[in-house]
Amino acid sequence: MNPSLAPSKPLAPPKPLPEKGAELLPWRTKAASRHLLMSTVYSLGITTATGVILLLPLKNGHLTLIALVTHLTSGALAFLFFTPFLFTHLKDGRESLWNLLMPWRLLHRIYRGETLYHRLLGYGLTCSLLLVFASGLVIAAPSIAYLLGKPMTLLPYGGHAILLKIHRGVFVLLFLFLILHFPKRSLS
Repeated sequence: MNPSLAPSKPLAPPKPLPEKGAELLPWRTKAASRHLLMSTVYSLGITTATGVILLLPLKNGHLTLIALVTHLTSGALAFLFFTPFLFTHLKDGRESLWNLLMPWRLLHRIYRGETLYHRLLGYGLTCSLLLVFASGLVIAAPSIAYLLGKPMTLLPYGGHAILLKIHRGVFVLLFLFLILHFPKRSLS
């Protein structure tokens, strides 16, 4: 008898689908969240370093161009890493999207303790990070449009200078929220 024609073992019945949301998406683990966080932090670190370099009065135009391209690239990478991190960090719907969009709704419950305080700091961090990303994109839009062969501006004359000041100011706020939001652990 030909072995390929022999009857095989019966197939096992399919496994039932899990009930909870976290088990439906196996990539939503602490390790995945930690890797996305570290990728975001590293990208933001490079973005910050190149942003500081861009603040310096450099005489070399090529160094400024390299710093600018690195700043834009690492900022885009930070956004790409931050977006999935945000959704994994919100823990599968246990955190309301309305609280993220309107964190001031939680201010009346701040008397309840540290957890809410930490959540509000996280919402402030997220909102300031999104403002930095959005303002950076609007600042970079004319140069990106020029490189694509369709020169245009989004803001009236002088608007980009004001937006650049807002971009820098919101970054200071972002850095403050970042320092306050990260958990403090004792080194002993």
